[in-house]
Amino acid sequence: MTTPKEFSAMDNSALASAHRPEVPQAVHVEHPGDQVRVLPRPAGPVEQLPLVATRLPEILLTGEDFDDIYRHVLAAPGKRVRARLVLACATLLPDAPGDAVSPADAVDLACAMEMLHESSLIHDDICDGSLLRRDAPSVPAAFGVRPAARAGFHMAGAAMKVVARVLADNPAMAERITDAPGITFADRLSELSFGQLIETMPPAIDVPALRRHYELVAIAKTGTLFRLSCAYGGTAGGVDLDRLHALMVYADQLALAFQIMDDVRDIEGGPGLGKDAGGDLERRVPTWPVIEWLDLREGARDLWLDPATPSETLRTDLVDSGATKAARVVAVTATETATDALDVFGPSPARDDLRELLRQVISR
Repeated sequence: MTTPKEFSAMDNSALASAHRPEVPQAVHVEHPGDQVRVLPRPAGPVEQLPLVATRLPEILLTGEDFDDIYRHVLAAPGKRVRARLVLACATLLPDAPGDAVSPADAVDLACAMEMLHESSLIHDDICDGSLLRRDAPSVPAAFGVRPAARAGFHMAGAAMKVVARVLADNPAMAERITDAPGITFADRLSELSFGQLIETMPPAIDVPALRRHYELVAIAKTGTLFRLSCAYGGTAGGVDLDRLHALMVYADQLALAFQIMDDVRDIEGGPGLGKDAGGDLERRVPTWPVIEWLDLREGARDLWLDPATPSETLRTDLVDSGATKAARVVAVTATETATDALDVFGPSPARDDLRELLRQVISR
């Protein structure tokens, strides 16, 4: 992954020996009449992601007990969706107020959201007994369950330390957080664990009840960190309360589409999955494609409840029934709702990137 060539050393009270990168700016030339002006063009969210990749090891690799685990995690990065959400939401307002956070602090917030995500994946792999993560051994498989659990908690704590440092350095942002009812900030982080818990307690085989349960889990497990990223990013960029609520709608609908497409890929397999396909079918997890199958296919309920039915038989029958196609339609509808939620913001590269992210979720 490429990294920026220049960084400015900046004071960091939480990490005194580290520096935080300034976001580089490209320039372009305009020709109004015979005069030439050089105008700054801020880097977009995607262009800033290399800064996150550079900053993460500065925060995480401290010479302490978990360095080997963190190097393992950083060696197989994901798509940095949560970091991208932070960076985009922090720049949604072209005329941001003067008390908006610096680009370097926005990068630190993006890193914190990625750290919370990686922490949740470690514990998710412990709960599911997953051996693979992004085509590499999962942390519990590589280092053992107890060290993995400890590292996951440590990483989450380090993430919140970064958030606390940014808030301490930006009192105007901290003040906006205290007056934001209905917005997901750190006080709602427990919803992530709530989603993990209720995922293990699906209702009886009743399609409407299963749909409600699935949406609740997706909005808790996946949506919590999406909302958190949008909330901290938007607040850092001076977004007002009404438009923060629109970002919460965007985040939840993105989460629903993201989770449905993740479940479709788990069934269909293929390159780039990063883990063994069909794990949810093997564990009889009622994902959205399964719910569509139960609704479409007569006799599906008996196949699903019979422990002797091989997961490959379930997979073949499910795909042949058209259930994965039906699930994709629901995901597309969710992205359309998310797109509409962004209409409260004017045109900007950041809004374009949030909409492009929706397109990528559907096409992945």
